[in-house]
Amino acid sequence: MATEKRYEMLWDCPRCETPKLLGLSHRNCPNCGAPQDPTKRYFPKDEDKVAVEDHPFVGADKQCKGCDAPNAKSAEFCVCCGNSLEGAGPVVQRDTQAQKGAAFADDSAKAATAEQRAKKQAEREPPPPAPSGSKLPMMLGIGAIGFFMLLCCLGGIAMMWKQDAAVAVAGHTWARTVAVEQFTAVNESAWQNEVPTGARSVSCAQAQRSTNKVEDGKDCHNERKDNGDGTFSEAEKCVTKYRDEPVYGQKCSYTIDKWVPGRKAEAAGKSVTPAPAWPTVALGPNEREGAKTETYTVNFTEDGGRALSCEIPQDRWATLPDGSRWKAPVGVISASIDCSALQPVK
Repeated sequence: MATEKRYEMLWDCPRCETPKLLGLSHRNCPNCGAPQDPTKRYFPKDEDKVAVEDHPFVGADKQCKGCDAPNAKSAEFCVCCGNSLEGAGPVVQRDTQAQKGAAFADDSAKAATAEQRAKKQAEREPPPPAPSGSKLPMMLGIGAIGFFMLLCCLGGIAMMWKQDAAVAVAGHTWARTVAVEQFTAVNESAWQNEVPTGARSVSCAQAQRSTNKVEDGKDCHNERKDNGDGTFSEAEKCVTKYRDEPVYGQKCSYTIDKWVPGRKAEAAGKSVTPAPAWPTVALGPNEREGAKTETYTVNFTEDGGRALSCEIPQDRWATLPDGSRWKAPVGVISASIDCSALQPVK
């Protein structure tokens, strides 16, 4: 960042219209004696800049409650009317301005007054309502969202709505599966540092692996900030730019022997007797048994004819005889039965 420099703000005398008076040096108009109005300070053009040398900055000016004249923050009494400055608030300050293009936009006392007026207006009044033409689409959008949320809630409630119902056991089914894995050659790929031990026929080529953010210069502009004491500071502000730079590595294809899913051996039945059994697995060369899975399903018929079912553990599944009657919560719409809450019908 370049070194910050200080310059004098300008103001125009409202009484005799003398222009380009200095914000720090001219607290009163040198032609007619009118006090400076801090709300009309403005930034100068480059050719009108007056540098501030060796003047200590103590803070934004205080504004006299008696005559509105600006006074240095360190002052105890007004230089214009002599009133005490105890409790005096700071003068208003201009918004920070950023350079656009080759130069700052022209500024003036009129622009300063308009800026302060807009600030006071914003403080006094709430944000303006949206144009009348935009209310209907907005209200329709809000209404549509609300209606959709209501439908979702009602749908969720309906899906969860259950009531006790009488059901009879209509039958049982079961299934058991044994996965069979094969030890065989497979083709895979990985980055060179991740190629597993035992890989063969390895072939590598350069490929993009990731992306790095790399500094790519800076976007710079000048900014000027009202210090509130009749001066402003100007400095260069820069933001680092970045670009994406690809990171390359060696991507390798290879062959390796490993265990992979192959076929499945399955067994199934439709009653509790004979008892469920695991399928006989005949293993061939380079095969082994893998994961085993099992499911046990009870089928019900609800009074009224609806078919229901649920999966339960084997020890519970075998204790529900065909034709036995039970009471359980059943989804009115979903037709799901809560088998954990089955109670015998006496």
